[in-house]
Amino acid sequence: MDRLEQLCRERGVKLTIQRRIVLEVLEAATDHPCANEIHRRTAHDRPIGVATVYRALNSLAAAGLVARHVFKDGKARYERVGRAPHPHLIDVDSGTIVEVEDGGLTRLLQEEARRLGYRLVEYRLKMFGTIAGR
Repeated sequence: MDRLEQLCRERGVKLTIQRRIVLEVLEAATDHPCANEIHRRTAHDRPIGVATVYRALNSLAAAGLVARHVFKDGKARYERVGRAPHPHLIDVDSGTIVEVEDGGLTRLLQEEARRLGYRLVEYRLKMFGTIAGR
């Protein structure tokens, strides 16, 4: 969280208790929760209102500290910025989002960018599929 505090200062965002709670939930998340799920995860220890969660997410996303992803189900889902890039596999039937292991993909993409005369800064990969046999 020290790095996030520093990023907030650099980007002129006051790290309120509510924003800290939202960032802590996202830091611990192994999925991409929507605002209501983030709210549910805060309700146990440190309850904050769902409207406060939405406001915190909007300000953190505007500052570039949180990434907002909208997948096929239409829900905005969130993750903390700064994690290593990773592909997502989206189940087109259920909307479930699965994080896929990189497996050397970043290295391959960096090599291809270099071959083309570029330095890879970021990448986003979304794969869409259905469960085999359905």
